[in-house]
Amino acid sequence: MSVLNYRLIEETITTLRCLERQTLEGVDLELVDNASPNDCVARIREALPHLAVRENRDNSGYAGGVNTILRRALAEGYDHVVVCNNDIEVEPDSVARLVAAAEAREDAGIVGGVEVDHFTGAVRTVGGTGFSMWRLRCTWSRDVAGAGTVTTHDFVQGAMVLFTRRALRAGIAMDERLFLYYEEADLGFQLRRAGLRAYVAHDVRVRHKSDARFLDLRSGYYAQRNRVYLVRKYGRPYHLWWHVAYAMLVELPVKVAVRSVQGHGAYACACVRGFRDGLAGRTGRWEPR
Repeated sequence: MSVLNYRLIEETITTLRCLERQTLEGVDLELVDNASPNDCVARIREALPHLAVRENRDNSGYAGGVNTILRRALAEGYDHVVVCNNDIEVEPDSVARLVAAAEAREDAGIVGGVEVDHFTGAVRTVGGTGFSMWRLRCTWSRDVAGAGTVTTHDFVQGAMVLFTRRALRAGIAMDERLFLYYEEADLGFQLRRAGLRAYVAHDVRVRHKSDARFLDLRSGYYAQRNRVYLVRKYGRPYHLWWHVAYAMLVELPVKVAVRSVQGHGAYACACVRGFRDGLAGRTGRWEPR
């Protein structure tokens, strides 16, 4: 079980202490730091001196950080690997329930839980259905079923996800060209091609503290760019042409006009840059100027 960290300290320590209380026997817990620029690794080691810590030399984004975990898990022969964000809390039996759901289904590639808001308890997502090549949007369900229910979806939310060994052996991994955002949708396409499925164990509640920051430049850029990337990767040429026409004639002009009037011109420019880079095939990390 691995917690991927970048720059957070107190939230990460809370998450790690929560995961140390898991009831499933034989669980190896580690922190994987994605080249944080501050002293967070030293401070986490001070708080949890017994914890296994691995430090990546470079920040390759969420996708790249997760892939370092998945490659090592496959090489070291783990049957399951659970990858966690560093700002979650779960019940002590959560990993046991994820493993039970995976072992009961021969086609399970990925198993997740129900994501809820850490502070309000409101359900955020249960599972995702489809990535429309026309709308370039995912559809997320918020319908929670009764105790013991396990449902199948095209993809699951990524705050806490179990990958099975069959998924790792099939080459299921994050696309590092995305760097950030839409990794779940990409995994859904990969699972389908490999003949595997994503499941959600409704008894597992992942209390997630993080929330998307409204009009954040990076989120605007990556969301716009990665949508283009996915339609180029999985869609037909006519899907791409449709999106180009719609984005250039409707979506982006409206976004630029509205956000500029609201005083968020930089956000609109980030979206335009993301669209342009997506068409040009430029991927990976992006930093606002």
